[in-house]
Amino acid sequence: MNQMFILLILFGSQIGLSDFLLLPVHAARSGELSFLLLYAVFKLVIVLPLLHAELVAGRYQGVSPVELATERRGRPWARALLVCLLAAVLCVLAINLYNASWTLAVGWDGLSGRVAGFDRLDRVLYWYELGLQNERLIALIFLQVLLLGAVAIFAWTGAALVYAVVIPLCLILMLVQLPEVVVLLQQWNWHPIGVGETITALQYALTSSMAGFMVWYLIGSRLPLSLPTGRWVLAAQLFDLCLGLVIVATLHSGLAQTDITGSEAGVVLQALVAQLAQSDGLSPTWATFVAVGSVVGALGSLPLLLHFSLVHTGRSSRRWLIAGLAAALVLALLLQLSARVEPRLTWYGLPLTELFSRFAFSLVAPAMALLTTLWVGWGLSPNQVLKQVNPRTGGRYLAWRLAVKVLIPIAVALVFVRATLGFGGASPTQILAVAILLLVLWRLFDWLRHQSVYPRF
Repeated sequence: MNQMFILLILFGSQIGLSDFLLLPVHAARSGELSFLLLYAVFKLVIVLPLLHAELVAGRYQGVSPVELATERRGRPWARALLVCLLAAVLCVLAINLYNASWTLAVGWDGLSGRVAGFDRLDRVLYWYELGLQNERLIALIFLQVLLLGAVAIFAWTGAALVYAVVIPLCLILMLVQLPEVVVLLQQWNWHPIGVGETITALQYALTSSMAGFMVWYLIGSRLPLSLPTGRWVLAAQLFDLCLGLVIVATLHSGLAQTDITGSEAGVVLQALVAQLAQSDGLSPTWATFVAVGSVVGALGSLPLLLHFSLVHTGRSSRRWLIAGLAAALVLALLLQLSARVEPRLTWYGLPLTELFSRFAFSLVAPAMALLTTLWVGWGLSPNQVLKQVNPRTGGRYLAWRLAVKVLIPIAVALVFVRATLGFGGASPTQILAVAILLLVLWRLFDWLRHQSVYPRF
């Protein structure tokens, strides 16, 4: 495949709706500049090695995840992990469609100048009216599905052409908003960071690269041997960091006028409306920002659909793509309707939208990162992936092995355990009991397998 297409998809998969809807409010809540610094460190120290190893693992295997798990000698646990991966992709697609429908509605109202000049009461009434426009939000969900299907049906080519338009827009936005970055550095402070904020920064660093954890293996399976990976992976992470900093700098004034204790996505959209309401007119800079946010909202789920359109290596599958889009559409409509009925659909007291949001943004990303580091660090023997990532022997190679096999798994496991505590109404004691039970069952199974006459059962 064309190397330029590969690089466009590599960079484009780092542009997600979470950069617009989650990073600003997390930074405002958890230490401002201190949080942003920790976030950048974790992106370069933990996320970058994982994504790099996953990309090279895809090139080493050379087949899609579905083919890897369903090959003739594939083990049952591999098929179970594949089912979990596809289910997680569908849940992330559904919550992205739901959040993006609100983003598109606010973006259209901002571009049309409807929210200009709103005072605080007008903004409250605007959100109340927007919540009642159920038909409009459902129509935007259907529009997203049609756009995603029209682009994803062309697989690599469609995704690359979309990112060929989106990435230059992001670069233009980054250039024109450099003065806002200077203002952000002057107005925000360096606050003390505790253990909770540190884990939150690591958790969001994983969440912001969730699409990468899900699709970089697939991208790597089409990666030519002539393309060097290290520099391009570093460039993609730096691009993501700079874009996130620009987004925070653009919205920080609106966040200062907004109650940041609510849902993350809702807080950022309210801050956007507050900032647009203050401006005399829609400037080209704000028009570019709102347009980029709307496009990313509509097409941010495009990389995830590659799992369905590229089930088989070398050719696209329309049936899998249609089935995946249909399932995601049903879940997104369920989320939209569940927030409008009385009483609302809940799970252990959590609204369905909040449940999906926590699952997609707090649980899936750490789980994917943990599985990636365990598979690359311990599953692929004898460290073929790490030898391709860093072919030099000696201290640098040993440092890579130590990081990917020991240090990164421990850090990601801590985030995963913290994300699961209290999820779905489970208490820490219950989660610990289940973990101990699973460990005992696994050890019992391993003992029985070694005691049997035919150990491969």
